Amino acid sequence: MPTLSEHVCYLGYVAWCLRRKRGYLVGIAFIDEQTLFKARMGEQVCQIERYCRQQEQQREPQGVQALALQWVDQHATEYSHETVRQAFATPALD
Repeated sequence: MPTLSEHVCYLGYVAWCLRRKRGYLVGIAFIDEQTLFKARMGEQVCQIERYCRQQEQQREPQGVQALALQWVDQHATEYSHETVRQAFATPALD
């Protein structure tokens, strides 16, 4: 995850790939549940950062902490350990 740091990476493999107008959409299958959970937490940090940038462009700047809490209130359940466990239990596409 170069957005977080050049040293952040998680082992997995490409499960599927779709060509889009501006590149590719890639699905990654991680090697175990713990790796999936760590990757989802990293994704959550990236999504919070994106949300903060969007909100600051649309309105008067708020504190980053307040914006992060807003995002967590709206999306935290999507990143819960149980949600990750369910996603890991779902069979991959053939």
